[in-house]
Amino acid sequence: MSNTARFILILLSLLLLIYFLTPLPPKTTLALSAGAIILIISFLSTESALYLLIFSMLLSPEIVIAQTPDREVTIRSEDIILSIIIFGWLARTAVFKELGLFVKTPLNRPILIYSLLCIIATLIGLYAGRVNIYSGFFFTLKYIQYFFIYFMVLNNVREIRQVKRFAIAMLLTCFIISLYGLYQIPQGGRVTAPFEGVHGGEPNTLGGYLVLILSITLGLLASLKRRHERLLLAGLAILIVFPLMFTLSRSSWLALIPMSLVFITMSERRMLFLLVFLILALSIPFVVPATVKERAITTFKEAEGFERTARIGRIAFDPSASERILGFRDAIKAWKKKPVLGYGVTGKGFIDSQYFRVLVEVGFLGVVAFLWLIWTVLKSSWLTYNSLKEPFLKGLSFGFIAGTAGLLVHAIGANTFIIVRIMEPYWFLAALVLTAPRLIEDSYSKPQVVVN
Repeated sequence: MSNTARFILILLSLLLLIYFLTPLPPKTTLALSAGAIILIISFLSTESALYLLIFSMLLSPEIVIAQTPDREVTIRSEDIILSIIIFGWLARTAVFKELGLFVKTPLNRPILIYSLLCIIATLIGLYAGRVNIYSGFFFTLKYIQYFFIYFMVLNNVREIRQVKRFAIAMLLTCFIISLYGLYQIPQGGRVTAPFEGVHGGEPNTLGGYLVLILSITLGLLASLKRRHERLLLAGLAILIVFPLMFTLSRSSWLALIPMSLVFITMSERRMLFLLVFLILALSIPFVVPATVKERAITTFKEAEGFERTARIGRIAFDPSASERILGFRDAIKAWKKKPVLGYGVTGKGFIDSQYFRVLVEVGFLGVVAFLWLIWTVLKSSWLTYNSLKEPFLKGLSFGFIAGTAGLLVHAIGANTFIIVRIMEPYWFLAALVLTAPRLIEDSYSKPQVVVN
């Protein structure tokens, strides 16, 4: 499409928009106008829309759209933005059929199987009356929409420099979020991401996100050679650590262990990472703030008057950890009644663990499909890492592997792989990593211009 045609299309769209929206209230007009502009951008340039998505991932508010007996069903502005972008992308691929829809990758089959199992289990749950139609529909859609990010990015990244620009935009977003986290620390309380709604923040979510981006930062730091790049990355890594500490998210702190082990055991600079992580570990008792120490210590303190204290052997846990452990036990009991396909998405209420939630909602088959998907992600990322020599792409893929390892532990105490603020950047990064070998191959296959 020529630039003139694009300009005419935008102009006509805006004129139609003004005509239809004039009688509406100002807030409605503003929201619909913004949505229409995003849709136009998505149709004309999916790459531009993807930049918009990157910056909206952690910088948008949540909206309550339904109330169920168990909890509120909320969506965030980036959910709406993502839906509009996906629609624009689908419309663009329908008009320009040469663009294609789904790029063939090793993840296609496990994504398809896992998605189908979620849909089938939820439909059965709806028929049996176990699943609320609103929560079942929106949460199932939520489970699947992240995969559209993966395919959309795959379809629109055609050059190595695009990968670098997208990755830099994600690091810049994390820089802004980390500064916001630093701003919150003196105010007391737990650090959360911006616009966390009226019911309090989600520090565990922010912690998981920071673990992922910290892994990417360290992966690039281990691979890049230029001094100024490494200084910037080291500065960002140090900056991330402070809000990560003050999330007081124990799941996020535990996630740092497997992340660190990946760098220590698999990095080409393993001795340097071993030395740095060892120094940090030994200095924790002396430099960690008192609130962080107290949060860690009270994990194993029984609260007086709390009647649901969980114990493993002689070890007692605080109320928060106890509720999780008891929830895990209840989930196993429920799963035994419907072991194959579970109760359907949201069919058994809220369970604060990815693994137990999948077990109860989609059953044994769902757990197998989920683990197959994650295994394929790790295997494909490792093959990408070993096949690359380009420093940026190699560091990105290695950081993604370490980040995945961290999130797998984070998922023990959180619904990590369905949380929008973690999964949007995660699947965006997955697409960048898995498309890297194709981009390298295409760069070598392009005809070289010889100047005499």
